[in-house]
Amino acid sequence: MKQLTSFFADESIRWKFNPPAAPHFGGLWEEAIKSAKLHLKRTIGKQILTYEEFLTLIIQIEACLNSRPLCLISDDPSENSVLTPGHFIIGTALTTIPEENLIDEKISSLKRWKLTQQLFQSF
Repeated sequence: MKQLTSFFADESIRWKFNPPAAPHFGGLWEEAIKSAKLHLKRTIGKQILTYEEFLTLIIQIEACLNSRPLCLISDDPSENSVLTPGHFIIGTALTTIPEENLIDEKISSLKRWKLTQQLFQSF
């Protein structure tokens, strides 16, 4: 611990924390959380999900939000790769396998996986 403290002192690193009762100090990332929660509530509506279904949906939404473009990686117009939050998490862009479009399909109670996928697509 002492090595870490001396390293921070040598590099003139100072930590600034948000007050616990003031999430508005978070600015941009708090707005992203607010937006995700709002859309999640609208997507699920009155649907009752099991723990596993809810966890699956949350993880898929997390990957979706961490795949959003932040800025272009290169100034070259022929190159269209973008920097995403996923680059900071795993070092590269997050990728998923495309799923069948289920937004307009009626879901029976036996097809819970399709329900979870439909909710994610709706998000």
